[in-house]
Amino acid sequence: MKNKILLSNRCGKITLIVMLLLPLGFKQCYAQGGSPAYTDGMTIKLDSSGKKYIHFTTWAVFWARSTQANPGTAVNGVAKNNWADLGLQQFRFVTYSQLSSRYLILADIGMDNQAFSSGGAAGGGNTGNGGANYAGTLGKKPGLYLHDLWNEYAVFPDKDEHTGKQNAVSLYIGTGLHYWNGISRMTSANSNNFLAIDAPIYNWPLLDFSDQIGRQLGVYFKGNIGPVSYRWSLNKPFTVLSAPTAFAANAPDINYAVDNNATGKLATTGYAAWQFLDKESNFLPFTAGTYVGTKRVFNIGTGYYYTKEGTVTQVNNTATSPLIRHNIKLWSVDAFADIPFGGPANWAVTGYSVFYHYDFGPNYLRNGSLMNANVSAAPDYTGEVSQAGYGNLAPVIGTGTSWFTQAGLLLPAKWFGKSLRAQPFGEFSLQKYDRYGESKFTYWSAGGNLYLDGHHAKISFKYQTRPIVVAERQQSSRGTFIIATQVFL
Repeated sequence: MKNKILLSNRCGKITLIVMLLLPLGFKQCYAQGGSPAYTDGMTIKLDSSGKKYIHFTTWAVFWARSTQANPGTAVNGVAKNNWADLGLQQFRFVTYSQLSSRYLILADIGMDNQAFSSGGAAGGGNTGNGGANYAGTLGKKPGLYLHDLWNEYAVFPDKDEHTGKQNAVSLYIGTGLHYWNGISRMTSANSNNFLAIDAPIYNWPLLDFSDQIGRQLGVYFKGNIGPVSYRWSLNKPFTVLSAPTAFAANAPDINYAVDNNATGKLATTGYAAWQFLDKESNFLPFTAGTYVGTKRVFNIGTGYYYTKEGTVTQVNNTATSPLIRHNIKLWSVDAFADIPFGGPANWAVTGYSVFYHYDFGPNYLRNGSLMNANVSAAPDYTGEVSQAGYGNLAPVIGTGTSWFTQAGLLLPAKWFGKSLRAQPFGEFSLQKYDRYGESKFTYWSAGGNLYLDGHHAKISFKYQTRPIVVAERQQSSRGTFIIATQVFL
């Protein structure tokens, strides 16, 4: 996850579609919208009933892109108006097991966002990593790291252990590095069944600052109360320290909140959704982007995140300025629908809309992107540049409001044969940041999914824009064209 605005440009440059591999398995509770052929996946049964087991699942996503660069960008020191690249956007290996219906343990490792000049690890090779003109790491040998590691105990299970009937109330308690997030449905999005290749990034507002690719260390509570699915957790955010800086006299930066949670306060977060139609599984925290015509769902939800003293501003323009501390207060309301129709033709419409209200403190703003290259200012360029930065950077997360909506239409199975399905989709985002006053920032995307075998083998593509910020407003847009292939087993 890991993590996540997208990019842009000239569709004609990409003529490459590469399918991925990876062995291992699947279970329906994890891979919503999958193929019936993968019902059991890679599961080692430890008794004749199958209730004691160890299960494995894995997936990988490959991107080919053409990106229109922000004005004045250089890639590896060479001025570029656009660039084309190939990247391993995501790899996951997950295992979970139950030796008793009361206990569960899950571990998840993986890597993200390896491209030709970004995403590598320190010491990744004798050429191309670091150097006099680049203080970070380039593309080689990205490190595998831990995404999730948590265990869980069923206090009141979803189903009665003796009769198998659904209980009206259930409660599970877990501890560890977990993904049982609050705020919104998309804050716990499953990265192997997105509707539109990826998420808008600001659905993970703490991304890789006070969380680890959407995860924090803590204790969580989850379950169902009738038609309501709920999750709540008490977490210890990861440390983020931004030191005071000696700004120029009267610099506006003095009023910009930055991440600094040195006082070490705990955080609480929760989310609840009323499920009006089919009940979604909450066996694992990952929420589906689309069920590909296999489930009838309509949910309305709301959630929040709160921690004290998570950001700071300075009292005056010196490197020894005292800090004014601010609480982080985030909340959202959202709705998700996935409705099959048309009988045996199996049309389906998928829609998701969410409104976020974020308060990180005064004028807080983070610019971000996915798989940006090794970018810098282009030599001898004298024109306007985006306030967000170079490459494919854009304003993503900040104090203010955001509205995101996406929709897709699954076309009938008979149009393309027995197993191939097609699903065009579109997205729209509208954001307003306190940093930029009344200015509004938008992006849109349009594309489609070709399902060869549900989410287990699919090819996706889209063109997505991003705002170019000049004089604190959206002056124009640049874009990226992406082709993504996924194999999920």
